[in-house]
Amino acid sequence: MAKRISYVDVFWFVPNLIGYSRVLLSALAAYSMYYEHPSVMFISYALSELLDAADGYYARKLGQCSKFGEVLDMVTDRCTTTVLLTYLAHLYPSLALVFCLLISLDISSHYMQMYSQLITGKTNHKQMDAGAHWILKAYYTDRRVLFGFCFGNEAFFLLCYLTYYLPVGGWYYLAVAFTVVAFPVFVVKNVINVVQLYESAKDLARLDAAQINRDEPPAGPTKKASKI
Repeated sequence: MAKRISYVDVFWFVPNLIGYSRVLLSALAAYSMYYEHPSVMFISYALSELLDAADGYYARKLGQCSKFGEVLDMVTDRCTTTVLLTYLAHLYPSLALVFCLLISLDISSHYMQMYSQLITGKTNHKQMDAGAHWILKAYYTDRRVLFGFCFGNEAFFLLCYLTYYLPVGGWYYLAVAFTVVAFPVFVVKNVINVVQLYESAKDLARLDAAQINRDEPPAGPTKKASKI
């Protein structure tokens, strides 16, 4: 008879251990960011993003997919991106409003996507059915596409941070060149976020309409009171 899994066992799943290491690396990145250790920040943040692919790989390989792991992964992603964008708003005050809007779009689109998927009976926010928008299907159904856009988007933000601290010279121009290369990925990723936000809002509104129509009594001709 197979051993029953307890909630403590789930905490010790390999992909979740990778998730905890991402949290620690993200905390180190945030500390290094605000105490201005750009090299430590860059390395720790980049490692955290690379491990984002590893946790999903080992979850599938070892049969250790879990709801806890999915939420841990999403919360870590949203928190690390928010911290970095907040600091970029500090470094580039003329673009502070843009960074604040990007934070709002990132959080709202992912939260609404997860909520709309779960309330319609899907197991996670990445599960797409036949009626899903073609952009979202292309984005979520191929893990290489998903990782490429997520990593490219984070790389753009990270390179914006790095170029602020690099002295003008060879490394600076190389970082600027990579930033230019990552810029189209950043643009497409945030277009996907807009589509995700709209499609999720539409799905929730459809559910509301169906619920209201189901609860309302059927309309019919009113009977006139009979005369005595």
